[in-house]
Amino acid sequence: MGRWQGKLERKQAFLARIVDIGAELFAISAACVRARAEAAAHPEVIELADLFSRQARLRADALFDALRANTDSVDNAAARRLLAGRYAFLERGIVPPGGPGEWVAPWEPGAATVPDVRRRLPTSDPAT
Repeated sequence: MGRWQGKLERKQAFLARIVDIGAELFAISAACVRARAEAAAHPEVIELADLFSRQARLRADALFDALRANTDSVDNAAARRLLAGRYAFLERGIVPPGGPGEWVAPWEPGAATVPDVRRRLPTSDPAT
C-alpha cells in the first residue's frame, strides 16, 4: 500500500485483495474471541476456532501471493477489448438484434395478480 499511496485508488483489484486479507484476519480474530468466551461451557469450540483459523490463514496466504502474481494487466486489456466491441460476435443468438429488448416483464401499477409468497420474519415490534 505504501508503494502506490495515493494512486492506490486506481489499483482496484490490488485494493480488493487487501480488503479480503483484512476480512480474513478479522474473521480469525472474531472466531478466537468467541471461542475463548464460550470455552468454559463448550471446550470443543476451541477446536472449531482452530480449524477455521487454519483455513482462513490459507485463504489469506493465497491472497497475499495474488498481490504479486496475478493476471490483472491481461484482465484489464481484455475488458477494454470487450467494451470496444471486439467480442460482440459471442452475443449473437443470445441478445435479440436491435438491442437488449425486454429483459424484465413489464410492470403495471395496481394490486398484485399473484399470491404473496414472501417469508415473514418474526419481529418484537407489535406495530409491524
